[in-house]
Amino acid sequence: MNLKNKVILITGAGSGLGKALALAAGQGGAKVICAGRRKERIQQTADEVTKAGGMGTAVEMDVTDGKSIEKGLKLAAKVGPIEILINNAGIITGLKTVQDLPVEEWDRIMATNVRGPYLMIRAILPGMIQRGFGRIVNISAPIKHLPKASAYCASKCALDSLTKAVGYELRGVDIIINAAEPPFLDTEMHEGGKKAEEVVAPIMELVAAETGSQSGRIVKIA
Repeated sequence: MNLKNKVILITGAGSGLGKALALAAGQGGAKVICAGRRKERIQQTADEVTKAGGMGTAVEMDVTDGKSIEKGLKLAAKVGPIEILINNAGIITGLKTVQDLPVEEWDRIMATNVRGPYLMIRAILPGMIQRGFGRIVNISAPIKHLPKASAYCASKCALDSLTKAVGYELRGVDIIINAAEPPFLDTEMHEGGKKAEEVVAPIMELVAAETGSQSGRIVKIA
């Protein structure tokens, strides 16, 4: 699928994998809405998207807050109807055993990693259904049973289940939702691992899935 002039919204686009995906989409000529909480970071990404050959637009948005999403999507609508959604925003905190993990920290991780994608899909999907086209990629993780990371692991298991369930719901329409499981990446949240740029290409293949491609998959990215 040609991404030129496609409207793509990417959450957590201010750094790491989100930024790398935004730049790749920009190189393909897409109109990229760079969403995130840090205004300066998402604006920098948007500027780089434009320099790369696309059209970058920064939109402040907190995916854990329904009102923030509603406000952000109103601004995003000025770019055009969102055709592709990449739910990339996610957090992982310091390693703690389950008995030492504060309830507030559990809630914050689940709110960002699960509730956020749910709210984004719920807000954007009706327009995709009305237009008869859409692509959604959720950024998951391959490790689901890491000791001292119960909240993070639980959140990614839930995200995978959400992806599969929505995939079943969307059978028969040209809206494809899949989850990508990149390896641990060298980002602000985690030191060591691959560079984000090294895993962009296979994720972008999911973004550009052709009509009739399988939906509801959990795809491991090497």
